[in-house]
Amino acid sequence: MKFIVAIDGTAASGKGTLAKKTANHFGFKYLDTGILYRVVAYYLKSSEIHSEISKQIVQDSLRLLINKDFKLSHLRNEEISFKASIISKNKIVRDNLLTYQREFAMQEGGTVLDGRDIGTVVCPNADIKIFVDADIEIRAKRRYDQYLKNNSDSNLNLNDIIDDLTKRDYIDKNRQLSPLVSAKDAYLLDTSNITSDDGLKKIIKIISRKLEK
Repeated sequence: MKFIVAIDGTAASGKGTLAKKTANHFGFKYLDTGILYRVVAYYLKSSEIHSEISKQIVQDSLRLLINKDFKLSHLRNEEISFKASIISKNKIVRDNLLTYQREFAMQEGGTVLDGRDIGTVVCPNADIKIFVDADIEIRAKRRYDQYLKNNSDSNLNLNDIIDDLTKRDYIDKNRQLSPLVSAKDAYLLDTSNITSDDGLKKIIKIISRKLEK
């Protein structure tokens, strides 16, 4: 069985947590597509994001993900988050990662992919599309708490994170290639005032109805 769930949304809206829990509940394979852009940003290890990014650089970056010594925590700081958003505007990066994502999505047994353009570009024919969002102040507080939990970027304050998320939202929504936008047939899920468990229940109900058909 091939069954694709596309979960898109803004940064720190809770879409990643919801996507993982959804995949676990149904026994589907899961891909956090944002990690792919973050690992390219990490690989470049440069304060300047150049347009001269090659297919080979993207492929070499992805190999880090299968390196047992590589820790995903390297990709979770705000610097990498912002650079990943910049890199996501690069056509070579997007084209090469698009192939990777589509191949993942077409696996047997069901898949869940979360990102920015899954329901609109990567998997426009996904069986279920969900767009997750929340008020920016709430998203910033979640991101701040996450940094404290991971003991990273302790010099950041809440206002810094609000500013960074505002900039990232603007970049994601206004880039020429695959801007962040809800697919017309996506279910909208506002997580501002609900827990991840409540959000999961809503998603499970949506998917279960589709699977029953």
